[in-house]
Amino acid sequence: MDKELEKNKKETRIEKSREDKLLAFIGGRFIIYILLIVILLGIAIYLYTEISYIFTPINTIVSSIITPIIVAYVFYYMLNPLVNFFEKKMSRFIASLLAIFVGIILILIVIIGVVPIIVEQTQNLITALPRYIEVVKGYLETYSDNAYVQVVVEYVNNNLNVSKISEKLVSVATSIAQGVVSSISSTASVLVTMPFVLFFLLKDASHFNKFVISLLPKKLKQPVAETIDEIDGKVGSYIQGQMLVSLCIGVMLFIGYNIIGLHYAFSLATIAAFLSIVPYLGPVIAITPAMLVAASTSWIMVLKMLVVWGIVQFLEGNIISPNIMGRSMNMHPLTVIFVILIGVNIAGVVGAIIGIPVYSILKVLVGKLLLSIRDRYNKFYG
Repeated sequence: MDKELEKNKKETRIEKSREDKLLAFIGGRFIIYILLIVILLGIAIYLYTEISYIFTPINTIVSSIITPIIVAYVFYYMLNPLVNFFEKKMSRFIASLLAIFVGIILILIVIIGVVPIIVEQTQNLITALPRYIEVVKGYLETYSDNAYVQVVVEYVNNNLNVSKISEKLVSVATSIAQGVVSSISSTASVLVTMPFVLFFLLKDASHFNKFVISLLPKKLKQPVAETIDEIDGKVGSYIQGQMLVSLCIGVMLFIGYNIIGLHYAFSLATIAAFLSIVPYLGPVIAITPAMLVAASTSWIMVLKMLVVWGIVQFLEGNIISPNIMGRSMNMHPLTVIFVILIGVNIAGVVGAIIGIPVYSILKVLVGKLLLSIRDRYNKFYG
């Protein structure tokens, strides 16, 4: 009888030990407070959706400052290496001012020297686009006996006739003009506030990070600091690298288009450079206007254009991106495409541009969380 009682007590202790380990693994009794916070947060979100009109002033304030902050962070990652270089010979304050001055000079040079050429060639390209489409349709109708060509001709006739193209161009131009007029005030506020935000980011970002980390409990300081450094490194290297890669693509295409004698070389190369900011999908979209212009000239020009495009993409994929971008993102091409598509559906063009940096931030955070869970599991069950 005593042996049976002792056996039952031992099994009870083992079971209790397992329960204590499980409780400790999921966070101890502190997990109860976490669950309460999650429940209260859910209630707060629900109440916010029901009475969101009360928070309209707060939403206005947030929407007013979020754009300058995002733009300032983009320029921060572009100018921070320059500030670090200048800081070797002067104070951080002067280095930040000098870097911003250099950035403004470069932007003014682009606006004064490059933008008029882009605008002129783009206007000419838009004006000539219906004529190019008619030329391409003529080529297709010549070979209309082919079943595949008949499908293409039917699609072109239904969707790409001159009247529809003209209507679409007028509609796009009208919407752009309306958008420009409606966004003048917001653009002005961004241009006024962004340089100040950028200056303080360049000057005090590291001090701000240290201040935030100093407010945390001792056991969280090191992992939070490591996480911030990893996110900063990934996002910074991606923005700097992608901008440089896009610039290289634009320059190489401009040189190649001029060599083969393609019309509107500067405008087409600039469009390709901007669209290349969005990986994979951007270059695919950028080749369309170049293909149309080449096809309106001759099929030989199409072949030349494809050769130039293939050489540029080969150099970008095998030499430029590996050396500039490295493996900082470490993302599969399918993952990149899915992230961009999701970003487009959520926030349009802005979502396509910032989708990968946001994904890389979430990837770092989720990775740290999974690593923490694994370490806790090894601690209590290992």
